Amino acid sequence: MDKGLGFLLSMLGYHRHIQEHHRRMNEYRKLVLANESGKWKAVAGEIRNIGVIGEGKMGSNLIHYLTGFNLALRWVVSPQADIQAIQKNFRKKIRRLSDNGIIGSESFEKLNQTIISDDISVVADCDLVIEAVNENADLKREVLKQADIKSKPDAILVSNSSSINPTDLCPAGSRTKKFAGLHFFYPVELVNITELIITSETSEQTVKRLCSFLDSISRKYILLKEDQGFILNRIFLDVQNEAYRITEQGNATYGEIDMIVKEKLFPSGIFEFFDHVGLETMLQSIRNYTRDYPHAGYYLPLISKLEELVANGCLGKKSGKGFYSYTGGAIENPGIIISSERQKEILEHLSFIYKNSARRFITHSGLTIDELNEALKEYFGVEKGPFD
Repeated sequence: MDKGLGFLLSMLGYHRHIQEHHRRMNEYRKLVLANESGKWKAVAGEIRNIGVIGEGKMGSNLIHYLTGFNLALRWVVSPQADIQAIQKNFRKKIRRLSDNGIIGSESFEKLNQTIISDDISVVADCDLVIEAVNENADLKREVLKQADIKSKPDAILVSNSSSINPTDLCPAGSRTKKFAGLHFFYPVELVNITELIITSETSEQTVKRLCSFLDSISRKYILLKEDQGFILNRIFLDVQNEAYRITEQGNATYGEIDMIVKEKLFPSGIFEFFDHVGLETMLQSIRNYTRDYPHAGYYLPLISKLEELVANGCLGKKSGKGFYSYTGGAIENPGIIISSERQKEILEHLSFIYKNSARRFITHSGLTIDELNEALKEYFGVEKGPFD
Protein backbone atom coordinates (compact mmCIF):
# COMPACT_ATOMS: atom_id res chain seq x y z
CA MET A 1 0.00 0.00 0.00
CA ASP A 2 1.14 3.56 -0.76
CA LYS A 3 2.73 4.97 2.42
CA GLY A 4 1.02 8.32 1.97
CA LEU A 5 -2.38 6.66 1.77
CA GLY A 6 -1.55 4.50 4.77
CA PHE A 7 -0.64 7.60 6.77
CA LEU A 8 -3.85 9.34 5.67
CA LEU A 9 -5.99 6.36 6.71
CA SER A 10 -4.23 6.29 10.06
CA MET A 11 -4.83 10.00 10.62
CA LEU A 12 -8.50 9.70 9.68
CA GLY A 13 -8.88 7.01 12.32
CA TYR A 14 -6.99 9.17 14.79
CA HIS A 15 -9.24 12.19 14.18
CA ARG A 16 -12.38 10.09 14.66
CA HIS A 17 -10.95 8.90 17.96
CA ILE A 18 -10.22 12.48 19.07
CA GLN A 19 -13.73 13.59 18.12
CA GLU A 20 -15.17 10.74 20.18
CA HIS A 21 -12.89 11.73 23.08
CA HIS A 22 -14.19 15.31 23.01
CA ARG A 23 -17.81 14.12 22.81
CA ARG A 24 -17.41 11.94 25.87
CA MET A 25 -15.59 14.64 27.84
CA ASN A 26 -18.44 17.04 27.10
CA GLU A 27 -20.92 14.45 28.35
CA TYR A 28 -18.88 14.07 31.54
CA ARG A 29 -18.78 17.86 32.10
CA LYS A 30 -22.56 18.09 31.63
CA LEU A 31 -22.99 15.22 34.06
CA VAL A 32 -20.90 16.93 36.74
CA LEU A 33 -22.70 20.22 36.25
CA ALA A 34 -26.08 18.47 36.52
CA ASN A 35 -25.00 16.88 39.77
CA GLU A 36 -23.68 20.17 41.11
CA SER A 37 -26.91 22.01 40.31
CA GLY A 38 -29.01 19.37 42.05
CA LYS A 39 -30.80 18.08 38.95
CA TRP A 40 -30.38 14.57 40.26
CA LYS A 41 -29.39 13.15 43.62
CA ALA A 42 -27.52 10.03 44.65
CA VAL A 43 -29.68 7.36 46.21
CA ALA A 44 -26.96 4.81 46.83
CA GLY A 45 -28.29 3.39 50.10
CA GLU A 46 -26.39 6.14 51.85
CA ILE A 47 -23.12 5.31 50.12
CA ARG A 48 -21.68 8.76 50.62
CA ASN A 49 -18.17 8.13 51.96
CA ILE A 50 -15.87 6.45 49.47
CA GLY A 51 -12.38 5.11 50.00
CA VAL A 52 -10.07 4.41 47.05
CA ILE A 53 -6.87 2.42 47.61
CA GLY A 54 -4.07 2.85 45.09
CA GLU A 55 -2.29 5.79 43.49
CA GLY A 56 -1.47 4.17 40.16
CA LYS A 57 -3.04 5.04 36.84
CA MET A 58 -6.39 3.44 37.68
CA GLY A 59 -6.62 4.56 41.30
CA SER A 60 -5.70 8.14 40.43
CA ASN A 61 -8.10 8.26 37.51
CA LEU A 62 -10.95 6.88 39.61
CA ILE A 63 -10.48 9.28 42.52
CA HIS A 64 -10.35 12.23 40.13
CA TYR A 65 -13.52 11.04 38.40
CA LEU A 66 -15.31 10.84 41.75
CA THR A 67 -14.45 14.47 42.54
CA GLY A 68 -17.28 15.42 40.19
CA PHE A 69 -19.89 14.08 42.60
CA ASN A 70 -21.22 14.95 46.01
CA LEU A 71 -19.10 12.41 47.89
CA ALA A 72 -16.69 12.44 50.80
CA LEU A 73 -13.45 10.85 49.62
CA ARG A 74 -10.58 9.02 51.30
CA TRP A 75 -7.54 8.18 49.18
CA VAL A 76 -5.10 5.57 50.49
CA VAL A 77 -1.69 5.54 48.79
CA SER A 78 1.31 3.31 49.28
CA PRO A 79 4.07 4.13 51.81
CA GLN A 80 6.42 4.77 48.87
CA ALA A 81 4.17 7.41 47.34
CA ASP A 82 5.05 11.10 47.31
CA ILE A 83 2.02 12.21 49.32
CA GLN A 84 2.86 15.91 49.12
CA ALA A 85 3.01 15.80 45.31
CA ILE A 86 -0.23 13.80 45.14
CA GLN A 87 -1.98 16.27 47.46
CA LYS A 88 -0.70 19.21 45.43
CA ASN A 89 -2.00 17.73 42.17
CA PHE A 90 -5.34 16.85 43.75
CA ARG A 91 -5.85 20.37 45.15
CA LYS A 92 -4.93 21.81 41.76
CA LYS A 93 -7.52 19.57 40.11
CA ILE A 94 -10.40 20.59 42.37
CA ARG A 95 -9.36 24.26 42.23
CA ARG A 96 -9.55 24.06 38.43
CA LEU A 97 -13.02 22.50 38.66
CA SER A 98 -14.10 25.33 40.94
CA ASP A 99 -12.54 28.08 38.82
CA ASN A 100 -14.24 26.73 35.70
CA GLY A 101 -17.62 26.69 37.43
CA ILE A 102 -17.91 22.90 37.23
CA ILE A 103 -18.27 22.55 40.99
CA GLY A 104 -19.66 25.08 43.46
CA SER A 105 -18.21 26.37 46.70
CA GLU A 106 -19.93 23.72 48.83
CA SER A 107 -18.51 20.85 46.80
CA PHE A 108 -15.11 22.53 46.67
CA GLU A 109 -14.97 22.78 50.45
CA LYS A 110 -16.05 19.16 50.81
CA LEU A 111 -13.44 17.95 48.34
CA ASN A 112 -10.81 20.14 49.95
CA GLN A 113 -11.27 18.02 53.06
CA THR A 114 -10.38 14.82 51.18
CA ILE A 115 -7.94 12.79 53.23
CA ILE A 116 -4.92 11.47 51.32
CA SER A 117 -2.85 9.13 53.46
CA ASP A 118 -0.69 6.01 53.48
CA ASP A 119 -2.56 4.87 56.61
CA ILE A 120 -5.34 2.49 55.59
CA SER A 121 -7.24 3.21 58.80
CA VAL A 122 -8.63 6.38 57.16
CA VAL A 123 -11.25 4.16 55.48
CA ALA A 124 -12.83 3.46 58.89
CA ASP A 125 -15.89 5.63 58.19
CA CYS A 126 -16.30 4.68 54.51
CA ASP A 127 -19.49 3.10 53.17
CA LEU A 128 -17.63 1.72 50.16
CA VAL A 129 -13.94 0.89 49.78
CA ILE A 130 -12.56 0.37 46.27
CA GLU A 131 -9.26 -1.49 45.94
CA ALA A 132 -7.37 -0.33 42.84
CA VAL A 133 -3.75 -1.41 43.37
CA ASN A 134 -1.56 -3.19 40.83
CA GLU A 135 -2.86 -6.39 39.22
CA ASN A 136 -1.06 -8.65 41.67
CA ALA A 137 -3.23 -11.17 43.51
CA ASP A 138 -1.06 -11.38 46.65
CA LEU A 139 -0.85 -7.60 46.96
CA LYS A 140 -4.60 -7.21 46.46
CA ARG A 141 -5.38 -9.88 49.06
CA GLU A 142 -3.19 -8.20 51.65
CA VAL A 143 -4.64 -4.74 50.95
CA LEU A 144 -8.21 -6.06 51.15
CA LYS A 145 -7.42 -7.98 54.33
CA GLN A 146 -6.24 -4.76 55.98
CA ALA A 147 -9.21 -2.81 54.59
CA ASP A 148 -11.54 -5.46 56.01
CA ILE A 149 -9.98 -5.07 59.45
CA LYS A 150 -10.19 -1.27 59.43
CA SER A 151 -13.63 -0.85 57.78
CA LYS A 152 -16.91 -0.63 59.64
CA PRO A 153 -19.06 -3.80 59.66
CA ASP A 154 -21.62 -2.62 57.10
CA ALA A 155 -19.08 -1.25 54.63
CA ILE A 156 -18.90 -2.82 51.18
CA LEU A 157 -15.47 -3.80 49.85
CA VAL A 158 -14.86 -4.16 46.10
CA SER A 159 -11.88 -4.91 43.91
CA ASN A 160 -11.27 -3.11 40.63
CA SER A 161 -9.27 -6.09 39.34
CA SER A 162 -9.46 -6.53 35.58
CA SER A 163 -8.77 -10.27 35.59
CA ILE A 164 -8.84 -11.84 39.09
CA ASN A 165 -12.12 -13.33 40.33
CA PRO A 166 -13.54 -11.65 43.45
CA THR A 167 -13.70 -14.97 45.32
CA ASP A 168 -9.91 -15.28 44.97
CA LEU A 169 -9.47 -11.90 46.68
CA CYS A 170 -12.25 -11.72 49.26
CA PRO A 171 -11.17 -11.65 52.93
CA ALA A 172 -12.43 -14.59 54.94
CA GLY A 173 -15.25 -14.04 57.42
CA SER A 174 -18.44 -12.03 57.50
CA ARG A 175 -17.38 -9.62 54.73
CA THR A 176 -18.10 -12.20 52.01
CA LYS A 177 -21.70 -10.99 51.72
CA LYS A 178 -20.49 -7.42 51.28
CA PHE A 179 -17.83 -8.08 48.66
CA ALA A 180 -17.83 -7.94 44.86
CA GLY A 181 -15.81 -6.99 41.82
CA LEU A 182 -16.32 -3.49 40.46
CA HIS A 183 -14.33 -3.28 37.25
CA PHE A 184 -14.02 0.26 35.94
CA PHE A 185 -12.21 0.82 32.66
CA TYR A 186 -9.51 3.41 32.01
CA PRO A 187 -10.01 6.29 31.48
CA VAL A 188 -13.14 6.26 33.64
CA GLU A 189 -14.56 9.56 32.38
CA LEU A 190 -14.42 8.36 28.76
CA VAL A 191 -15.26 4.66 28.96
CA ASN A 192 -18.72 4.66 30.49
CA ILE A 193 -19.16 0.99 31.26
CA THR A 194 -18.46 -0.90 34.49
CA GLU A 195 -18.63 -4.61 35.22
CA LEU A 196 -20.30 -5.45 38.53
CA ILE A 197 -19.11 -8.99 39.24
CA ILE A 198 -20.80 -10.88 42.04
CA THR A 199 -19.81 -14.07 43.85
CA SER A 200 -22.08 -16.82 45.13
CA GLU A 201 -21.88 -15.11 48.56
CA THR A 202 -22.60 -11.51 47.54
CA SER A 203 -25.88 -10.50 49.17
CA GLU A 204 -28.84 -9.07 47.31
CA GLN A 205 -28.65 -5.94 49.47
CA THR A 206 -25.01 -5.42 48.48
CA VAL A 207 -25.90 -5.75 44.81
CA LYS A 208 -28.73 -3.22 45.18
CA ARG A 209 -26.49 -0.72 46.97
CA LEU A 210 -23.75 -1.05 44.37
CA CYS A 211 -26.21 -0.69 41.49
CA SER A 212 -27.62 2.46 43.11
CA PHE A 213 -24.12 3.81 43.64
CA LEU A 214 -23.25 3.28 39.97
CA ASP A 215 -26.50 4.98 38.98
CA SER A 216 -25.66 7.89 41.25
CA ILE A 217 -22.34 8.51 39.49
CA SER A 218 -24.04 7.93 36.12
CA ARG A 219 -22.13 4.78 35.25
CA LYS A 220 -23.56 2.35 32.76
CA TYR A 221 -22.95 -1.17 34.02
CA ILE A 222 -23.53 -4.84 33.39
CA LEU A 223 -24.18 -7.33 36.18
CA LEU A 224 -22.20 -10.54 35.85
CA LYS A 225 -21.78 -13.72 37.79
CA GLU A 226 -18.19 -14.56 38.61
CA ASP A 227 -17.76 -17.30 36.01
CA GLN A 228 -18.62 -14.74 33.33
CA GLY A 229 -16.62 -11.86 34.79
CA PHE A 230 -14.43 -9.62 32.65
CA ILE A 231 -16.57 -10.52 29.65
CA LEU A 232 -15.57 -7.45 27.63
CA ASN A 233 -11.85 -8.13 27.96
CA ARG A 234 -12.45 -11.81 27.16
CA ILE A 235 -14.25 -10.94 23.93
CA PHE A 236 -11.43 -8.59 22.95
CA LEU A 237 -8.92 -11.33 23.81
CA ASP A 238 -10.46 -13.62 21.20
CA VAL A 239 -9.84 -10.95 18.56
CA GLN A 240 -6.33 -10.25 19.89
CA ASN A 241 -5.47 -13.93 19.87
CA GLU A 242 -6.69 -14.41 16.32
CA ALA A 243 -4.79 -11.33 15.18
CA TYR A 244 -1.59 -12.78 16.62
CA ARG A 245 -2.22 -16.13 14.91
CA ILE A 246 -2.51 -14.30 11.57
CA THR A 247 0.90 -12.71 12.10
CA GLU A 248 2.40 -15.98 13.31
CA GLN A 249 1.29 -17.65 10.06
CA GLY A 250 3.07 -14.91 8.10
CA ASN A 251 -0.10 -13.48 6.60
CA ALA A 252 0.41 -9.93 7.94
CA THR A 253 2.73 -7.87 10.11
CA TYR A 254 1.80 -6.26 13.42
CA GLY A 255 1.62 -2.89 11.70
CA GLU A 256 -0.61 -4.16 8.93
CA ILE A 257 -3.02 -5.77 11.38
CA ASP A 258 -3.20 -2.56 13.42
CA MET A 259 -3.81 -0.44 10.34
CA ILE A 260 -6.75 -2.66 9.32
CA VAL A 261 -8.20 -2.75 12.83
CA LYS A 262 -7.94 1.02 13.40
CA GLU A 263 -9.44 1.86 10.06
CA LYS A 264 -12.40 -0.53 10.16
CA LEU A 265 -12.94 -2.10 13.59
CA PHE A 266 -11.65 -0.40 16.76
CA PRO A 267 -9.99 2.96 17.58
CA SER A 268 -6.82 1.23 18.84
CA GLY A 269 -4.66 -1.32 17.09
CA ILE A 270 -4.29 -4.78 18.61
CA PHE A 271 -0.53 -4.67 19.13
CA GLU A 272 -0.45 -0.96 19.96
CA PHE A 273 -2.93 -1.80 22.72
CA PHE A 274 -0.68 -4.55 24.06
CA ASP A 275 2.32 -2.23 24.15
CA HIS A 276 0.37 0.61 25.73
CA VAL A 277 -1.04 -1.52 28.57
CA GLY A 278 2.25 -3.32 29.21
CA LEU A 279 3.11 -6.84 28.10
CA GLU A 280 3.67 -8.19 31.60
CA THR A 281 0.20 -6.97 32.60
CA MET A 282 -1.38 -8.44 29.49
CA LEU A 283 0.41 -11.75 30.04
CA GLN A 284 -0.87 -12.14 33.58
CA SER A 285 -4.40 -11.14 32.57
CA ILE A 286 -4.54 -13.63 29.69
CA ARG A 287 -3.29 -16.38 32.00
CA ASN A 288 -6.11 -15.52 34.42
CA TYR A 289 -8.79 -15.40 31.70
CA THR A 290 -7.82 -18.71 30.11
CA ARG A 291 -6.92 -20.66 33.26
CA ASP A 292 -10.21 -22.57 33.32
CA TYR A 293 -10.93 -22.56 29.59
CA PRO A 294 -11.41 -26.07 28.16
CA HIS A 295 -9.76 -24.75 24.98
CA ALA A 296 -6.92 -22.92 26.77
CA GLY A 297 -4.35 -24.42 24.41
CA TYR A 298 -5.67 -22.23 21.60
CA TYR A 299 -4.15 -19.21 23.37
CA LEU A 300 -0.75 -20.79 24.07
CA PRO A 301 1.09 -19.31 21.03
CA LEU A 302 0.13 -15.78 22.14
CA ILE A 303 1.02 -16.55 25.76
CA SER A 304 4.38 -18.01 24.68
CA LYS A 305 5.17 -14.91 22.62
CA LEU A 306 4.32 -12.63 25.53
CA GLU A 307 6.46 -14.76 27.88
CA GLU A 308 9.37 -14.48 25.45
CA LEU A 309 9.08 -10.71 25.13
CA VAL A 310 8.70 -10.15 28.87
CA ALA A 311 11.66 -12.43 29.66
CA ASN A 312 13.77 -10.27 27.32
CA GLY A 313 12.71 -7.05 29.06
CA CYS A 314 10.38 -6.01 26.24
CA LEU A 315 7.41 -4.70 28.22
CA GLY A 316 5.90 -2.40 25.62
CA LYS A 317 6.03 1.35 25.18
CA LYS A 318 7.35 2.02 28.70
CA SER A 319 10.48 -0.07 28.03
CA GLY A 320 10.98 1.22 24.48
CA LYS A 321 10.27 -2.14 22.88
CA GLY A 322 7.40 -4.61 22.77
CA PHE A 323 5.64 -5.77 19.65
CA TYR A 324 6.96 -2.49 18.24
CA SER A 325 10.18 -0.56 18.75
CA TYR A 326 9.83 3.04 19.92
CA THR A 327 12.01 6.03 19.17
CA GLY A 328 11.32 9.07 21.30
CA GLY A 329 8.05 7.48 22.38
CA ALA A 330 6.80 7.06 18.80
CA ILE A 331 6.38 3.77 16.95
CA GLU A 332 9.05 3.21 14.35
CA ASN A 333 7.55 2.96 10.85
CA PRO A 334 6.32 -0.66 10.64
CA GLY A 335 5.97 -0.62 6.85
CA ILE A 336 2.59 -1.35 5.23
CA ILE A 337 2.72 -3.44 2.06
CA ILE A 338 -0.30 -5.74 2.36
CA SER A 339 -2.66 -5.85 -0.63
CA SER A 340 -6.19 -4.50 -0.47
CA GLU A 341 -7.55 -8.00 -1.13
CA ARG A 342 -5.66 -9.42 1.84
CA GLN A 343 -6.78 -6.49 4.00
CA LYS A 344 -10.40 -7.32 3.18
CA GLU A 345 -9.90 -11.00 4.01
CA ILE A 346 -8.30 -10.22 7.36
CA LEU A 347 -10.96 -7.66 8.27
CA GLU A 348 -13.76 -10.09 7.46
CA HIS A 349 -12.07 -12.82 9.51
CA LEU A 350 -11.45 -10.63 12.57
CA SER A 351 -15.00 -9.24 12.35
CA PHE A 352 -16.34 -12.80 12.29
CA ILE A 353 -14.26 -13.72 15.36
CA TYR A 354 -15.52 -10.61 17.18
CA LYS A 355 -19.19 -11.31 16.44
CA ASN A 356 -18.89 -15.04 17.11
CA SER A 357 -17.19 -14.44 20.46
CA ALA A 358 -19.90 -11.96 21.47
CA ARG A 359 -22.61 -14.48 20.55
CA ARG A 360 -20.85 -17.23 22.52
CA PHE A 361 -20.72 -15.12 25.66
CA ILE A 362 -24.37 -14.08 25.27
CA THR A 363 -25.32 -17.73 25.66
CA HIS A 364 -23.76 -18.03 29.12
CA SER A 365 -23.65 -14.51 30.58
CA GLY A 366 -27.35 -13.89 31.21
CA LEU A 367 -27.07 -10.57 29.36
CA THR A 368 -29.42 -9.62 26.57
CA ILE A 369 -28.09 -8.90 23.10
CA ASP A 370 -28.85 -5.21 23.59
CA GLU A 371 -27.04 -5.09 26.94
CA LEU A 372 -23.87 -6.67 25.60
CA ASN A 373 -24.03 -4.68 22.37
CA GLU A 374 -24.26 -1.37 24.26
CA ALA A 375 -21.51 -2.44 26.66
CA LEU A 376 -19.16 -3.28 23.81
CA LYS A 377 -19.85 0.06 22.09
CA GLU A 378 -18.86 1.87 25.28
CA TYR A 379 -15.87 -0.41 25.84
CA PHE A 380 -14.43 0.16 22.37
CA GLY A 381 -15.67 3.74 21.96
CA VAL A 382 -17.44 2.98 18.67
CA GLU A 383 -20.83 3.83 17.24
CA LYS A 384 -21.77 0.31 16.19
CA GLY A 385 -21.57 -2.92 18.16
CA PRO A 386 -21.24 -6.50 16.88
CA PHE A 387 -25.02 -6.90 16.71
CA ASP A 388 -25.78 -3.65 14.84
